[in-house]
Amino acid sequence: MVHKKKEIRRHIRNQFQHTAPAERNEETGYIYQHLFHSSLWKKSATIALTMSTRNEIDTVPVIEQAWQEGRQTAVPRADPAEESMTFYRISSFQETRQEFAGIWEPEPDPEAFVPPSAFDLIIVPGMAFDREKYRIGFGGGYYDRFLQTVEAPTCALLYSFQLFERIPHEPHDIPLDFLCTREGIL
Repeated sequence: MVHKKKEIRRHIRNQFQHTAPAERNEETGYIYQHLFHSSLWKKSATIALTMSTRNEIDTVPVIEQAWQEGRQTAVPRADPAEESMTFYRISSFQETRQEFAGIWEPEPDPEAFVPPSAFDLIIVPGMAFDREKYRIGFGGGYYDRFLQTVEAPTCALLYSFQLFERIPHEPHDIPLDFLCTREGIL
């Protein structure tokens, strides 16, 4: 199964490399539109999400939209020694810096700590997803462990090429609640 997940990750990275930026930008616009007009978004005062990396839909516009609408955003800081994440509220991108695995993370300010129980929506990153809402992440297991501790609705933002009919998953994997695609929210 690990071998199959590696193949899927490689395939998705290849798709990101070879899909024209204009095509991705067009699809991204639809995805943002579906997210921002959803009741899921409208009901959320505090949103957890990561600062995106190269092989993901850009989350900067999502964070900016949340700020414009008066919503709080919290991004994770990874602790590689504990293999865990802690979320901190940010109100400016200047409150982040490139850290673990090249991901932009917040400073660990106790005043900005946001407990998992405070989230109304968690936007979960990943490489591949299936129609049962299982995901293949980036291989560290950070979100797999974190999702076991939360009750807020979970949603992923994904391009069409990231959606599979079925992907490998294990008994401990937790499916997401929603997938936001070009076609709408599944």
